[in-house]
Amino acid sequence: MSGRAVLLAILAALMVISCKDSPSGPSDPEYPTPSVLSALFTGGWTPPDTLKGVSKDVQISWTMCPDSSFYRYMLYRSSAPGIENHPDSAEVLQIILDASDTVFFDSDTDWNSTYYYALETSNVDYLVSWSNEVSIDIPSQNTFGGPDSLVALINVGGGPGGIASIPSGDYVYVACYFDNSVYVLETYDPAVYTSVPLSGGPFDVCAGSDYVYVSCSSSNEVSSIRTSDNIVESTVSIGDSPFGLCITPDDERIYACCYGSDEVWCLDASSLTVLDVISVGDGPRDICVLPSGDFIYLTNRLDGTVSVVRISDNSVVSTLDAGSEPVGICSSILGDYVYVCDYSSNEVLPIRTSDGSVESGIDVGAGPTGIAVVPNGSLAYVSCYLDDRVYIVDLSTSIAVSYLPYEVRPNGVCSLPSGEYLYVANSSSSTVSVFGYSSLEF
Repeated sequence: MSGRAVLLAILAALMVISCKDSPSGPSDPEYPTPSVLSALFTGGWTPPDTLKGVSKDVQISWTMCPDSSFYRYMLYRSSAPGIENHPDSAEVLQIILDASDTVFFDSDTDWNSTYYYALETSNVDYLVSWSNEVSIDIPSQNTFGGPDSLVALINVGGGPGGIASIPSGDYVYVACYFDNSVYVLETYDPAVYTSVPLSGGPFDVCAGSDYVYVSCSSSNEVSSIRTSDNIVESTVSIGDSPFGLCITPDDERIYACCYGSDEVWCLDASSLTVLDVISVGDGPRDICVLPSGDFIYLTNRLDGTVSVVRISDNSVVSTLDAGSEPVGICSSILGDYVYVCDYSSNEVLPIRTSDGSVESGIDVGAGPTGIAVVPNGSLAYVSCYLDDRVYIVDLSTSIAVSYLPYEVRPNGVCSLPSGEYLYVANSSSSTVSVFGYSSLEF
């Protein structure tokens, strides 16, 4: 037994002996004044200049004991309630001899856990009083920050570009333009599961509950792949050079940008029947849908605008100036902003969806192309094609705080629904990088 443990055992025995003939409640004046305890989770995203960390501190504070007979505080922690009745089963975090010292930071915690805290106050006569017991839930690490450590590099076909996870997060699909295939990647053990042949230069993918949809830009087609068996079920011819795709939140419609014909085609997701053709700006390149399902936003690369389309009637309700060469686009988690990659200015442009105002650009690397927001909404990941880096943007400050290890010509970016991993398609090295959370903590 350690010296500290022996000391605690002796003190506990003395307290028991001295308390046998004493009243049994803190209301007696001889007992120390009990403190009122509170706990606050203070951890979260901590962005230094070039390195990300996620702390998981709990701040424990309590009211000061005013008694002149004060001897000490003992702060206990347990994974189960009832510390006062079973203190031997709890852990002593700190012994404090200064009555005015009323704050303690507990950083030795685990993610996704619940802790209980209680404070024992004793006086010089070894009489004790207990504070209230408080509990606090430590959230999942994925609640904060985002992936920042390379965990796998997967070889795929030539020219990987568009990339998307299915809603369950079990598989990621990546369109490989020069290989005329869509590669299916397992996520629980990152590797190629299978590939699905498609003619005509697969360019982009989007995923619904039961199907993945692929734009084939050289054959002017959109195809659906059944995710249960990875069989191509339907193919439809649409406008010239289909690029970006999105699916509405209700899984009912597909919207495809046709770069060469300045159109967006609206398709029935179940049958790929053409529902509508919408004229937009010059060179529609990428597209996203707001979480509400009310509007889609798409970039027109050749005229520097973003078109806003109301889904209820497929009408263009607004055309916004958005840099000189807008390409990639994505929505925030809440839909209050969309973020646009301006390829020529090396910026990400936030657009407030409530009024269509374009805010000041966020500086990133050269040639920003793809963008994804992690599910907790705190960060955006921006693939900078000409810079061979993926930049991490802290959306609370609109500052690029770091970047990921790079491959060659990063293009499409997607986050798993859990937020645990980020997938990046490297178009010139025929690989997909998989990033997870590092073990670094502050």
